[in-house]
Amino acid sequence: MFAIRRCAACDKLFGPMIGACSACASDDLEWVPSSGSGSIVSSRRVHRSGDPHGMSTPLTIAIVELDEGPWVYTSLEGNVPLVSIGPVRVRFQQSRREDGFPVVTVADRPTQLLR
Repeated sequence: MFAIRRCAACDKLFGPMIGACSACASDDLEWVPSSGSGSIVSSRRVHRSGDPHGMSTPLTIAIVELDEGPWVYTSLEGNVPLVSIGPVRVRFQQSRREDGFPVVTVADRPTQLLR
């Protein structure tokens, strides 16, 4: 399950890494479930170093707008189309990454999001 933060004082929703409400300054945040589905706002392919053999590892990072509204920083599995007729839809992938960012996968078909 993917969870996001909700301000107990004003009900505003935030991504999981927020520490206080930007709307009312309350730090009374609670965890609430998220569908984990959303659309890519921006993405970029980067190459991470750190391999003991000096090789770099390609990684796609993205900002995703969840269907509930908040934007989250993620790593992305799957190919982002170069040209898209609409939003590129993604869904949360249950896997752990060393850097703590959630992983999302590109949805091939809209029906994948209806689970």
